[in-house]
Amino acid sequence: MNDSLLNSLADRLKIIETIDGFGMAIDLRDWQKFRSLFADAVEFDYSSIGEVAGTLHPDEIVNTARNDLGGFQATQHMMANHQVNLAGDRATCLAHVRAQHFLPNDRSEPIFEMGGYYTAGLIRINSDWKIQRWKFSVLWSGGNQLLFDLAKQITGDRPEIV
Repeated sequence: MNDSLLNSLADRLKIIETIDGFGMAIDLRDWQKFRSLFADAVEFDYSSIGEVAGTLHPDEIVNTARNDLGGFQATQHMMANHQVNLAGDRATCLAHVRAQHFLPNDRSEPIFEMGGYYTAGLIRINSDWKIQRWKFSVLWSGGNQLLFDLAKQITGDRPEIV
């Protein structure tokens, strides 16, 4: 195998690990790891579910994720079918996602889930790949969407952490 192919394979693996790290860091509530995945400014787009869209600083992304998801007892973001396109020090990755959200409560059903795909634009910074663009496109959802309001109330009782 030549060096070019080995470098390409190594880059693809690092990119997939970065994309998967997005969901894993949220699910483990590892906000420091989550923050480390991003470039200094990120085009962030969750408009397909009526949420934040715009250029955000990593701290804003962390605080939004923490406020929206930190109150759930558990979340699970499963990503698959990564399609990586490399172009020098830039890359795009398209990946399916299924996101499950669990919050037992005495008011309603405890589960809400969504399926769709992430479109990520990444940039190489030194030997790391950082997310510079992130878009979630929802394809379907089911369950109790009101859990997000309940989770935000729980998170609102906690101090902000970055």
